[in-house]
Amino acid sequence: MNKKKTVLVAPLNWGLGHATRIVPIVETFLNYNSKVIVAADKRPYEFLKQRFPDIEIIRFPGFEPEYTTKASMALKMLLSFPLMLKKGRDANKMLQNIIAQHDVDIIISDNRFEAYSKDTYSVFITHQLNVQTIGWQWTFKPLITKLINNYIKHYDELWIPDYENPEQNLSGKLSHIKKFPIKNYHFIGPLSRFEHNDNHNDIEKNDLLIILSGPEPQRTKLENLLIKQVLQSNLKTIILQSKPEENKNTQKENIKFISHASDKQIADLIKSARMIISRPGYSTVMDLSVFGKKAIFIPTPRQTEQEYLAKKLKSRGYCYYEKQKIFDLNRSLKAAENYTGIPKLNLNILLENYILRLLS
Repeated sequence: MNKKKTVLVAPLNWGLGHATRIVPIVETFLNYNSKVIVAADKRPYEFLKQRFPDIEIIRFPGFEPEYTTKASMALKMLLSFPLMLKKGRDANKMLQNIIAQHDVDIIISDNRFEAYSKDTYSVFITHQLNVQTIGWQWTFKPLITKLINNYIKHYDELWIPDYENPEQNLSGKLSHIKKFPIKNYHFIGPLSRFEHNDNHNDIEKNDLLIILSGPEPQRTKLENLLIKQVLQSNLKTIILQSKPEENKNTQKENIKFISHASDKQIADLIKSARMIISRPGYSTVMDLSVFGKKAIFIPTPRQTEQEYLAKKLKSRGYCYYEKQKIFDLNRSLKAAENYTGIPKLNLNILLENYILRLLS
């Protein structure tokens, strides 16, 4: 009889996106009778602890960037590399202890560059193989790419959460590149914690659903900007604050604030909203592709990946976007009506096949 595999899943703890998109990965391993341990920190830790109350969740701290409005995140990351390296070494030492203590067979790392072991089969998940830069900062791009690829080479497999087909893919040139860092790479399809369900009441009950996400201080800056403009309207609005460490709902005039909600509650909120406003983080884009809803995107300032995704989705006629510094609610709502929403995609289908390969 085959030994029950122990799988360690470690998402990046910058915002909630990497934590939410590992939900179907954890669920699939559990469905095939694996023992799953999650290693996370901050809000991802709180979210996953609530989402999977019956599995072990270990605190796993790591490097966290400070967001900047004066340079691109790519350049900021490069300048922070010495600190990232130190934090990475510390985290990897902790990881080796976790592996030894729990007899881990497989590591699944979602953008945790340091979450690998030479003695344990290690899989790296990312859609960010082609980092976007701004203006003159393109001169640093070869160095940034080399640093990323050198880390990925520590892994046995590379999983890319998108479709390989250029007509279907969501990430575009972020992950569809000519030369991959390792030969053992696979497009596993978009990942989402939500499931297709067309058996629901399509009556729209809210004008707006605002989904906040991402690291501070930009998450709160966007929240304050949107509150001010929504209060000047008569739009019935839900603001999902993405604060799993809190558990409260409050009301202020035409806005209902929800600190955190279950997957089913969020799915119902998305389905019942006339329009979604959010950051165009890739995890959010994959989630919205489950529902085919119209959305307005506001990229995090100087976050080049989000700026690229917002422009790409707009050029395809899917979703409207505006920059945060010039965002106008009334103007954007009017413009967004001319866009179709992200087409519905079949999510998590390929993932099961690749997980079965690992377990066999």
